[in-house]
Amino acid sequence: MSGAPQYRIAIATSASMSDAVFHWFTTPSGQVRGLKSGTTYYAKVRVITATGASLSAYSGAVAGKTSSAPTPLPAISHPLLVASYNIKCANCNDGLANELTWSGRRAAVVATIKSKAPDVIGLQEASQGWLKDDSRPGGLAQFEDLQQRLKSAGVPYALTNAKRNNCVKDTTPTNCVYSNNGASQGTKIMYNANTVSLVSQGSIKLPALKAADNQRYLAWAVLKQKSTGKTFFFGDTQLDASKTSGYYDLRKRQTQAIVADIVKLNVNHLPALMVGDFNSHKWTLPSNAPYDVMMGANFVDPLGNTYQNDIPSAAATAEVRIRSNYDSFNGFERRARARNTSGNGTYLDYIFTSKMRVSKWETVLNIDTNGNFIGTIPSDHNMVDATVQLP
Repeated sequence: MSGAPQYRIAIATSASMSDAVFHWFTTPSGQVRGLKSGTTYYAKVRVITATGASLSAYSGAVAGKTSSAPTPLPAISHPLLVASYNIKCANCNDGLANELTWSGRRAAVVATIKSKAPDVIGLQEASQGWLKDDSRPGGLAQFEDLQQRLKSAGVPYALTNAKRNNCVKDTTPTNCVYSNNGASQGTKIMYNANTVSLVSQGSIKLPALKAADNQRYLAWAVLKQKSTGKTFFFGDTQLDASKTSGYYDLRKRQTQAIVADIVKLNVNHLPALMVGDFNSHKWTLPSNAPYDVMMGANFVDPLGNTYQNDIPSAAATAEVRIRSNYDSFNGFERRARARNTSGNGTYLDYIFTSKMRVSKWETVLNIDTNGNFIGTIPSDHNMVDATVQLP
């Protein structure tokens, strides 16, 4: 029926429809997820009002069989592990239960990153501000402290851009004389110098709503995987977090700017990865605008974590998902947040890819069998990583 308010579809494994499960759609087509592979299903549909009242009888049942489970693909020969991690800025402690200062958390952050040793990691809130409780001569920024501690732990991470500020004297913003040094405040990209080399890098300031707002950036780099000689584009960002009026539209505009900037920067159409804390998720009202913008620009979400649905969409590319049912934001709660036991959790933190194979996705958590964090909770966000194969 053209222009119907809603459709209700009954799906069952028996022709009698005795075990029917119901799904609602506002359009004449849609995905029914979570079906078993190699199974015959029966479906009926009827037209309903916006409040669920019937406008038609059910159609006759239509039978169809789902495809068999796909044959597992061979292992990736030259895996590239990429990650995104909001480590929470050192000088913005909220005093939450289980929240420690940076000096109390940093060993756990180092251990988390070292446990997976991603080839490239996009960091958010890796602050350029001096650490308040560090007495080393000249002061030390949070991102500098993290890099040094990772190197001391045996992982030779390098920064794509080590500048603190876009000032002639980049070490401090005091009396700043502007100079574009490619600095991007707490949005930083680190790479494992044993596996990846840097080709080029920079940053672009994103739109803002108010002059007093914290500046937001796209930090970007072109990198080369040493094992294959293949180059790729990597972007990292953190969008504005405010929930007040105007900031939903701002996050959309910031993402649109990112997409436009990638088109300008990635002139050789290299394989692309875009990570970060987009401060928007699948339950955000009225929509997950940044996600929609990225999908509209032909990026791929490996989890297929579409709007208001926990079951991965048909567009999901992650072949193996580890703890993807956990949320990426944990709020320093001792029990790790999870919406369900098998589907997708709620994500503020994303790894978007251009078309490429993604053999694994993991939400990195150090938890016990009851789902409680073990020891120090490193940050109010969990690190997420993905293993990809560059085309």
